[in-house]
Amino acid sequence: MRSVFVGISVAVLLTGIVSAQREMQPNSWYSIAPGQLRWTKNPDGTAQETAVLFGDRAKHEMFGYAVKWPPRSTRKGHTHPEDRYAVVVSGTFYHGRGSNFDEAKLEKRIAGAFFTEPAGVAHFGAAKDEPVILYFFGTGPDRTDVVEK
Repeated sequence: MRSVFVGISVAVLLTGIVSAQREMQPNSWYSIAPGQLRWTKNPDGTAQETAVLFGDRAKHEMFGYAVKWPPRSTRKGHTHPEDRYAVVVSGTFYHGRGSNFDEAKLEKRIAGAFFTEPAGVAHFGAAKDEPVILYFFGTGPDRTDVVEK
């Protein structure tokens, strides 16, 4: 039953993404090949880089963006004001709940895995021995609020 729910959730999410893409690119196909992503360093000084897929996460609209994690990188405890949905595109991602990074709480998420980050729930993440790419989707305005100093 759970796999049916996840499958339906992903289908609903992807339907929304297609609708948002049509709004962004009226009357045209919209596609980004991996080599076309424009990666930028995070302004907060973390090791991760981001690339916009569609939308603007600072505005009240649907958005999608990619996050590239270099090997042996971590992200301390933080929250987001809105629900976010993610897919592990490549590599193995390690994700945990809590206000402070805790290696013992990390859950392994392999390529192809779908997961959520509910609004206001503190979490943290890591890439271990390989690079990781994640795709995130949600509705803005969105931001990252650091809770672990």
